[in-house]
Amino acid sequence: MADTTVGAGDGAAKPGAAKTAWLWHPPLPIKSAPLFAWPPQPAALVKYLVSPFFLWSLILPFGALATLTWYYLQPPLAMSVTWQVDWVLWVFARNLGLMVVVAGGLHLFFYTFQRQGTKRKFDPRDLDRDNPKFFARNQVWDNIFWTCASGVTIWTAYECFFLWAYANDYLPYYLEWTRHPVWFVLMFLAIPFWASFHFYCVHRLLHWPPLYKLAHALHHRNDNPGPWSGLSMHPIEHVLYLSSVLIHVVLMSHPIHILFHNQWNALGAATSHTGYDSILLKDKPIFALGAFHHQLHHRYFNCNYGNTFTPCDKWFGSDLDGTPESLAKMRKRWRDKRMTAKT
Repeated sequence: MADTTVGAGDGAAKPGAAKTAWLWHPPLPIKSAPLFAWPPQPAALVKYLVSPFFLWSLILPFGALATLTWYYLQPPLAMSVTWQVDWVLWVFARNLGLMVVVAGGLHLFFYTFQRQGTKRKFDPRDLDRDNPKFFARNQVWDNIFWTCASGVTIWTAYECFFLWAYANDYLPYYLEWTRHPVWFVLMFLAIPFWASFHFYCVHRLLHWPPLYKLAHALHHRNDNPGPWSGLSMHPIEHVLYLSSVLIHVVLMSHPIHILFHNQWNALGAATSHTGYDSILLKDKPIFALGAFHHQLHHRYFNCNYGNTFTPCDKWFGSDLDGTPESLAKMRKRWRDKRMTAKT
């Protein structure tokens, strides 16, 4: 087997290990959230929803950021009644600032200052610094360009659409938390699962050869992703990927849910592509970041189109759980498919 797994401990790869070996990986096999488990596992689901990975690293921080954004960093809704350059630029500048702080901060922490070394790092390789496939031959500069020029722009466009629609009462589903507190909270918990299903569907579409060649290949140049790689996509992919927020056109939602949804899609892409599992404090994980499930997709390409919030990959036969046995079965399916295509 060309790829070898280097155990689950922190630190550098063992001498003589294959260059493609993992420095670190979570316990294998990778498991999906127990939401769709059968028979139902209510206790396991509750434990998952209050876990450090889900509640403390996703719902609470992104929920707090969305709330802060709505009350203190947002143009007044009255400004959004008509399309004006000033309030649109306000939203764009704020989103750009958030992306620089999150993606830029993570890059500085992990790659520039290397404050965590290789602890909890998946791939032993460094980011590309002299590769002609990237703009200026530099992976980071290339990723920054596509993230900021296209990603932040299209993220802002979706957000501005909702602001304009709410300001003009075109969306009658303005959900007040004081009147519907349970639904208001449940929306935060439900968004990652809906976004996961949408991501799988869109991602499979993007791997359709004509669309892959036209758009998705740009993102896949990052076979070893970093924080700026998460939203480094072709504009077509940005439109498709970020479109999961349109579910709020038909659901009762508050603008805070829109902000949470968009920020999770955009800023969450930066955190999930860091190449590290988590931020450590005294060698203990305090904030979950990267997704090894998706890291496998960047390396092996034809697998793990979704993420672990929903088991779409298991349902449709594209799951790679990280174990050598799973990889061997996946490679056999790839060989069989190629042989069938040749006959």
